[in-house]
Amino acid sequence: MDYWQSLLKRFLRNECTERENKIVFHALRTGWIDEDFKKTIESVMNNPDTGEYTAKECPVPNAILDDLRKKIRSGSMKKRPEIHRRRIPEWMKIAAMFIFFSLSWLFFHFKMIKGEPEQTTAMNTVTVPAGQTVNLLLSDGTTIWLNSGTVMRYPDSFKDKQREVYLEGEAFFDVTHDQQKPFVVHTDGYDVRVFGTQFDVEAYSRDDFATSLLSGSVKLSSVNDTTQVLVLQPNTMAYLLDGNLVSGDIADYNHFRWREGLISIKDMSFNNLMKKFEKCYGIQIIVRNKHVENYVYTGKFRYSDGIDYALRVLQRDVRFTFSRDDEKHIIIIR
Repeated sequence: MDYWQSLLKRFLRNECTERENKIVFHALRTGWIDEDFKKTIESVMNNPDTGEYTAKECPVPNAILDDLRKKIRSGSMKKRPEIHRRRIPEWMKIAAMFIFFSLSWLFFHFKMIKGEPEQTTAMNTVTVPAGQTVNLLLSDGTTIWLNSGTVMRYPDSFKDKQREVYLEGEAFFDVTHDQQKPFVVHTDGYDVRVFGTQFDVEAYSRDDFATSLLSGSVKLSSVNDTTQVLVLQPNTMAYLLDGNLVSGDIADYNHFRWREGLISIKDMSFNNLMKKFEKCYGIQIIVRNKHVENYVYTGKFRYSDGIDYALRVLQRDVRFTFSRDDEKHIIIIR
């Protein structure tokens, strides 16, 4: 049963809601009707003996019903009125567009004055667990290796004039060349700017910074001191000496084998070796044995072997003991 037939029959039975009554009375009083309603009225009114309603139940006066019959038979029922939309003047359209673009310009200009970017790019953060390394491939094709305990932030894609990443820890970069869009590594104390090159950055803290260049060129600049600027050539490195940035030749290329999961040391004192173990394994090491300070080591350890294995290997050459406080995450050398 269609909508109009159901509505009319419920109306004749006095079963319509207040809203439905208004719809039917409007159609009956104004003579407005569409073809579906017209056919329904004809069907219902020409078949009074269907048993679905009686004359007593019908709330519509006989005069209205007679009038409806005449209009239906004469074809004088009104058609659905057409809706005429008012034409908007051309000058109003132009004025509306001008106001829209003016407000848009003011909005973005206000954001730029406040130092907020026009667009925000989703940033990813990678934190490398102690004793592990991670390899990343960025959207521009740049490959990055992250050392143990490193935190790296980088965008989903590089949409600005610079390709910028943020580093806390150590990372080796193989940067895809792009002369129009330099690659910048931000650390706590220094920025490293390149266009396409291979280099290593170690920046676990403001006072622990070093950059080694294998190919290409890099420009280093201090975040807090604009006079500290240094450009490196291949096979050289920059490091801090008494708070100042200095450069020199790369002494040991085995250091970069940490990408293979190796801890490589060359002529390193026991205390410096313990500091390296602290970075690699994310644990504090306290040396209380003064005797071990005179020893110098050269060799390699695997990250996967763990700190306990490395210390037991060292015990073969020098006498010391060690104990762990797992609750405080400390190793004490005695």
